[in-house]
Amino acid sequence: MVVDLRDAVGLSGSFTGVGLCLAIGFYQGIQPVAVILEVPGSAIHLATKSAVPAILLFTFLTALSGLMLTREVYQRRDTEARLTEGPTVAAIVPVYRDGGVLEASVGSLLESNYENLEVVIVGEPGDEATLAAARELADHPDVRLLLNRQPGSKARAINDAVSRLDAEYFCAFDADERVDPEFVPTAMYELLENDRDVFQVRRVPRANGHVEALAYCERLLFHASYKLIEPLGFTYCRSSSSAFTREAFERVGGLDDILTEDIDFAHKCFRQGLDVKQSRHITNEMEAPHTLADLWGQRKRWRIGHIQVFQKAVTRGFEPAGLRGAASTIRLATSLSASLFMVAVVAKIAVLVYYGLYAVAALPLIAVALTVLPTLYRDYRAGHIHGLTPAFLLAPLVYPGFGLVTIRCAFEYLLSWDGEWYQVEKTGA
Repeated sequence: MVVDLRDAVGLSGSFTGVGLCLAIGFYQGIQPVAVILEVPGSAIHLATKSAVPAILLFTFLTALSGLMLTREVYQRRDTEARLTEGPTVAAIVPVYRDGGVLEASVGSLLESNYENLEVVIVGEPGDEATLAAARELADHPDVRLLLNRQPGSKARAINDAVSRLDAEYFCAFDADERVDPEFVPTAMYELLENDRDVFQVRRVPRANGHVEALAYCERLLFHASYKLIEPLGFTYCRSSSSAFTREAFERVGGLDDILTEDIDFAHKCFRQGLDVKQSRHITNEMEAPHTLADLWGQRKRWRIGHIQVFQKAVTRGFEPAGLRGAASTIRLATSLSASLFMVAVVAKIAVLVYYGLYAVAALPLIAVALTVLPTLYRDYRAGHIHGLTPAFLLAPLVYPGFGLVTIRCAFEYLLSWDGEWYQVEKTGA
């Protein structure tokens, strides 16, 4: 049996990194802290462990983000804030080994409440099974098939399609998405009437199993965390479930051919000062991973891509720099470091349990539940949740879990990653 030294070192480093985060969290958590509350005529002295204020802060931020997400998800749709007709919109759907799931995505787009919509499937040369499915769909007068002239990635496929199409307004989707009929009408209202550059809606994994439910909870909690930074001016936008103008796309130079072109695109839009609107009361669906191996592999791909974008930022791969550039780099750094903090939080909770502070130790679990349950109920009523499962109870593990992924990916990126990316198996479920 041959053991790759780089993989062995990376695995050893990952375990060491996790252990170090837990040790730091435990050490910090057991440190004594004194609080003096001054009241008229006297002062109250409180002594506790530093794990208490850390957990209270985590609980407050989690609850606040959950409240902000719930408020937006439950926001009523403004029936006037939509356009059912107007300029041509090209809905770009890059595909690779997606023949089995493409029909549902294209079908949902053809049911859009916007009239002048053209669905453009961009296929990869040599992917005959998918191309055959795409040719059948292209028999519809509003569907066409393009062969990617720059094969190799989703970013190249979208760039190639934008360069070849005459439209000035575009939407981008993954092949496994099921699109809300109101997405395009609402997007065009924002792009035309409110002069937005990019418009994005919430996209959730279809929760129809145990692993799928865990993937759903992860997306929900991360949508909540994004709400905390949006008041600071940074709004995430992706290369799927998004709409954008040609002018905005060309201003940022299109999509870069990297592992997570969507995170890169969001930071390029921010650096250029584009007007990005996120609307989470409209929800599109995507297929979730169906196995733990696929869930782990896909999250590793995303996190390695995040690290790749961070490296691009610190090596001055972005333009322009300036204050927005610095804020963008700090945002990338804090996102990665926050994942490490989530691992340390586990140790702090353990400290509270050890000292018998059970009520305080339970607060993060309550905050996560209050974040998940309202939106979970809403999505269940809307049909995005196809049955309840005990896996939803594992939602609190999402935060430390992503910390573990981040640590593992950091070592893999530095030592052994060779540019390959993981593709999840899609079944159409």
